[in-house]
Amino acid sequence: MNMVYTEIYLQAAKVFTYSALSFVLAMWWAPSLISLLRWLKFWKKSSRNIAMTGEELTATKEFYSQDEAKLKVPRAGGLLIWITTLTFAFIFWFILKLSPNGNKTAEFLNFIDRRETFIPIGTLFFASIFGFVDDALATLETGGNYKAGGLKLSYRLFLVTTLSFFIGLWFHFRLNLSSISFGFTNVILTDFNVPIDTFGHSFNGSWLIVPITMVILLGLYGSSMIDGFDGMSSGVLIPIYLCFAGIAFSKGFYDIATLLMVIIGSMAAYLWYNIPPAKFYMGDTGIMGLLLTLGVVAILLDVVYLLPVAGFVLVMTEASVIIQVFSKKFFKRKVFLAAPLHHHLESIGWLRHQVTMRYWLISIMSSTVAFALGLLLR
Repeated sequence: MNMVYTEIYLQAAKVFTYSALSFVLAMWWAPSLISLLRWLKFWKKSSRNIAMTGEELTATKEFYSQDEAKLKVPRAGGLLIWITTLTFAFIFWFILKLSPNGNKTAEFLNFIDRRETFIPIGTLFFASIFGFVDDALATLETGGNYKAGGLKLSYRLFLVTTLSFFIGLWFHFRLNLSSISFGFTNVILTDFNVPIDTFGHSFNGSWLIVPITMVILLGLYGSSMIDGFDGMSSGVLIPIYLCFAGIAFSKGFYDIATLLMVIIGSMAAYLWYNIPPAKFYMGDTGIMGLLLTLGVVAILLDVVYLLPVAGFVLVMTEASVIIQVFSKKFFKRKVFLAAPLHHHLESIGWLRHQVTMRYWLISIMSSTVAFALGLLLR
């Protein structure tokens, strides 16, 4: 029993130490990244005047015009988060590879594991690269090939869909995931065998993990509009990541917990430079990687049902856009003065820092509830 507790204490010390070291590493090179992005003039060259739906802004046009003075704040601040995380991960992986076989210390320090963290790390890398392409296009004089800046929405959805498809295949072929929990109910996918012909051939339900993965990740990406105000996205995501890190640790997924805490450390450093007045913005290279990695971790931990609870702010953000678009298309009227919801709140007189800090509080509370549920239903 003492050996078990010793292992838990050592893992806990590792998780918190790595998070702190990640924060220090990100804080150390953040000024250099900010200087580089400024030197590259990695910012939008014109103020936004088109909504995500392609129509001209109305309610928020005034607020965007007031941002003219902030046009020279660089995008792609998310580089700080994922580059720090991957660098940190591969440092200890190289230490393991250079160590003699059976080196317990090197094995303990490493947190890249085929079953636990290989696919989350891969997701973070590829999704962040896709997001960086969008950010780079948005900083061109032409603003890219999308009216609101960057890649066309259809192109971004295609990239996310494609990546989600291959992640689903990995879950199916490599990890043999064949069940998914919805809280009190655990659905065994292999129980769904649909006859195809009269010769006895049937569709194996284990393949359903692929479309389920795609739906979850696309749904999460739909909430990427949370990256709206200074300090909002990271301040909202840190409590959510803390919730899932705690769940991972309680389930014995120590490598996943370590990875999430390393990401949290780098996000905290990003937030240091993103609070008003922001030194840089996260951009798609940050928000895309963080949201898709969160979804992958939720699937691996089999706690997908906690996503809408911990991510209540994300749900509100995405739902407000869906409701607005649906109402305008079918009823020719707006439900909100502007969408996403934080722009509606801004339009009715809330100051941006008020919206941001209240979103932080909601995220902390909803993540706390999700963590409690995760412990109760594990």
